[in-house]
Amino acid sequence: MKRVLVIAYYFPPLGGGGTQRTLKFVRYLPEFGWQPHLLTVRQAHHLVQDESLLREIPRDLPITATSAMLPARFLRKTTGHRPGMPREGGKPWLRLLAWLKNLIFTCAFIPDEYAGWVPAAVAAGKRLLQQDDYALIYSTGPPNSTHVIAGQLSRRTGVPWVADLRDLWDQYPDSYNPWRWRWRARLDDWLEKKVLGGATHLVAVSEEMRRHLLQKRVAARPEKITVITNGFDPADFAALPPPAPSPCFTVVHSGTLFPWRSIRPFLAAWQRLPQPELLRLELLGIVPESDCRAIQASGLATQIESKTYLPYRETLRHLINADALLLLIGRQPHAVNVLTSKLFDYIGAQRPILALGPAGAARHLIETESLGVALAEEDTSAIAAVLADWLKQKALGRLHGSAGAHTKYHRRELTAQLARVFDSCIAMPYKSAANLPASI
Repeated sequence: MKRVLVIAYYFPPLGGGGTQRTLKFVRYLPEFGWQPHLLTVRQAHHLVQDESLLREIPRDLPITATSAMLPARFLRKTTGHRPGMPREGGKPWLRLLAWLKNLIFTCAFIPDEYAGWVPAAVAAGKRLLQQDDYALIYSTGPPNSTHVIAGQLSRRTGVPWVADLRDLWDQYPDSYNPWRWRWRARLDDWLEKKVLGGATHLVAVSEEMRRHLLQKRVAARPEKITVITNGFDPADFAALPPPAPSPCFTVVHSGTLFPWRSIRPFLAAWQRLPQPELLRLELLGIVPESDCRAIQASGLATQIESKTYLPYRETLRHLINADALLLLIGRQPHAVNVLTSKLFDYIGAQRPILALGPAGAARHLIETESLGVALAEEDTSAIAAVLADWLKQKALGRLHGSAGAHTKYHRRELTAQLARVFDSCIAMPYKSAANLPASI
């Protein structure tokens, strides 16, 4: 059994898609000859917590949790920062707090707010690599600080390193460069190439992301990047009770909303329905104040149920009970690359998907796999037409979700792909990945 040091910030009891990807990888890697040792942070901070996921951590998984200086936790508490805090308009003190938060995140948190974890993690990782024979280092981000940690450990020890990019390095400028300052953008570009350029191999979650990395010349050669998408675990769905459909047409959206990923386009389309009262919406995740105000102004508030956060299995139960699932891609600068993990939970739920956002990775997957409909979020008439048709199909008993097992998106199969990347990296000279296929 070969050893791999896994460096991840998002891990139970933290919730979210990043947690699921790492949790499933460490669960299934031993089946393919790799024993993971997790290096993470003690008392990690995130918007969502899911204590139920602690039961799914493999009992034999070695875990080293270090301390970390994370001033963002203190700043969020003292400034009262919340998702959707306005940058403009609103009360003067809120604008001041938002301005202060943006200034600190832009100027002090480089590459991100988790940089304070780097010294402790590097020290702990170095001890682990000296104590045992590790064949590989694996980091998964965001946060980008995990890649900084892995890069330093790889350089100091000579152990090959695979960097897993769930998002692009500069995916979230609204957090770390909200004013689009040129110096910060240039610094991020330099850091991205400096840090990730030292990896033996890169893993991206979509082909669009892989092309973007090649265009930016983050990787020296196309063979240095492998695409391994997110996925779902059939075992999670098999453990759920049978679906209990509602007489009302129910649309479910899972995940946190942001100003750049808003429910407002869907509300505008909903209002165009001849009988909007026939539809209800469940929002499973944090809803920012801006969207709360939009919901109240829409006249549809009584038909919308919001649940701040649910345990993962409970979220899946809501997905399989829905008539349709809403995917909001949003308006990020790199929205074309987004292939969010919840899309694969939607695939596992086998319900029709309505995706709103620009053409890109998510729309391509939905269309090629016949998973539902993908539209531009500003095309409210087309969105309304789809909803009206689905309401009619449900009344006739003809509304069906996606068919097929979609085994290529199963977590075990994706872990097998990752293990093959690992095997290839240690079978060749350090930092040489010329024989790796672009997509396994």
